[in-house]
Amino acid sequence: MINKNKLLYILSFMLVMFFGCGDNNDDDPVVDNTIDTPTSYTFESRFSSGESSVSYNGQVVRNLLINDIKGQFKGGNGTKVLSMMANDDASAQILTSAGTTVQSAYHDISTSHLNDRLTAVSDIIIPGWDKNAGDLLGDWVTELGDLGTDVTTNANGLRLDQLAQKTLWGAVSFWQATSKYMSKIPDDDNTMSDDGDPYTAMEHHWDESFGYFGAARDYNTGYTDDNDRKSDPYYDSNGDGSIDFKTEYNAGWSVTAAKRDLVDGVSVDYDFTGTIMNAYLEGRTLIHNQAPLAEILAQRDIITSTWEKVVAAVTIHYINDVAADMAALYPADSTAGPDSELCSDLNNHWGEMRGYAHGLLYNVLDTRTLSNDDAVSLLNIMGTAPVYPSAGEQAFYTYHGMLLTSAKGILQDAYGFSDEHMANW
Repeated sequence: MINKNKLLYILSFMLVMFFGCGDNNDDDPVVDNTIDTPTSYTFESRFSSGESSVSYNGQVVRNLLINDIKGQFKGGNGTKVLSMMANDDASAQILTSAGTTVQSAYHDISTSHLNDRLTAVSDIIIPGWDKNAGDLLGDWVTELGDLGTDVTTNANGLRLDQLAQKTLWGAVSFWQATSKYMSKIPDDDNTMSDDGDPYTAMEHHWDESFGYFGAARDYNTGYTDDNDRKSDPYYDSNGDGSIDFKTEYNAGWSVTAAKRDLVDGVSVDYDFTGTIMNAYLEGRTLIHNQAPLAEILAQRDIITSTWEKVVAAVTIHYINDVAADMAALYPADSTAGPDSELCSDLNNHWGEMRGYAHGLLYNVLDTRTLSNDDAVSLLNIMGTAPVYPSAGEQAFYTYHGMLLTSAKGILQDAYGFSDEHMANW
């Protein structure tokens, strides 16, 4: 039989062993896996050491397809346009020029296509034509086949190549990046691998949004300035002698943002390029570090609101171009119509103005700045075709004045752009 002293000794020994084991656990080092914000869009997987967690190949190929479709419209090749929309030709060569490239065919990047992205926005109706973007693109492709080779301007003066490409930038790239992927962030999981991939669902959706912005991974560091991003949109970051479209090329909205940062005669720099890119980098770092959702959403809102300003700014730029074309046109030929050679600049700029303005319909997040009603009013002012001197002096100058006052007024009231920017973009 165990006496009391021996029993107490055994119990004491057990307590020492118990608490001793607990103390050893407390001494284990705490590993800090957080990272500082990088200067380029490069993030290592939290689940697979040494492996990148960044992936957005589908977004890259869609941007390239949109970039290249304009040339096929301009060449009058409706059959080729339809094939590019579907990305159904495994041998189709990338038409975007970047010297020696890692990828030569679209399928070298991804088999993703544009048609399903247009189906996703089929409930957004474009005023004037009262059709969604997919149906409108279909109409323009059909009309292209009737115009003949190398003809892109129809009888009403519509530059189908400009309208098609710019509409796609808004309906696909801008909508997908903002209204689709950024809307998922609040509900995304950010704790575990997404179906065994080297990223979480939140990381991946953020990356896909970034892919649609179209910036090279070293957008902040590989280029000397915005003019460099615009005019020479690729840089061989790794020095291998080839440009990788997935990481080393600027396309679409990243180039447009750079163009709109390049404006003379202004005292304030809105820095669209730096604001958007820095927010993408900061937000992605916060996601990697599993920061509070509110901090991540703050960066998301910077991206979506600034990107919307880029859409507005490029619309203003082409309103100014159209107004300048019109001001010079009437004195030159008071009878000119859509088929006049003097109207070629007007037709071109009007197609860009109206096509880019469609993008203002496609940010449907709560953080949008321009209301849908104001976007519709703006598009109704622009109408569905340019106005020419042949319409008569009163109609011609009434339309000209509405662009400069009502249309620009809607945009300045919404975004608070300076008078300097409104005049000089």
